[in-house]
Amino acid sequence: MKRFLTVAAILIFFCFTLVFAAEKPRPAPPRPPRIPEMSTGGMVLEISGTSLKIERTLKGKTEIMEFILEKPFPDIAAGDSVKVSYREKDGRNMLIRVAPAKKTAVKKAVKKDLPKGMKPVAPPAAPVTR
Repeated sequence: MKRFLTVAAILIFFCFTLVFAAEKPRPAPPRPPRIPEMSTGGMVLEISGTSLKIERTLKGKTEIMEFILEKPFPDIAAGDSVKVSYREKDGRNMLIRVAPAKKTAVKKAVKKDLPKGMKPVAPPAAPVTR
């Protein structure tokens, strides 16, 4: 019985030493921080093969932004209203996408001035048929 207990104790000791001696897996290297994509819109002031300048208005202040182009955009010309998507890299704005800005403004109906004493007339109601 003594022999059995000593052999069992030695086997358990070797098993634990193997478990503790096993090399632990190294954690994966941390990923570089993700650079967010930003967007803005404005009027194109100048476009060349490598850069684009737009003028945008924020809170009543006008600002000129310059972007570095990775590829030329032949369908954009100076004076166009555009929406751009960009990323900031090394202190410079790298342009990702350019699209013409959608005109979403709704024109208000022009109110005609009536002379004093006249009231606006509503159109007659349609007759009810059954």
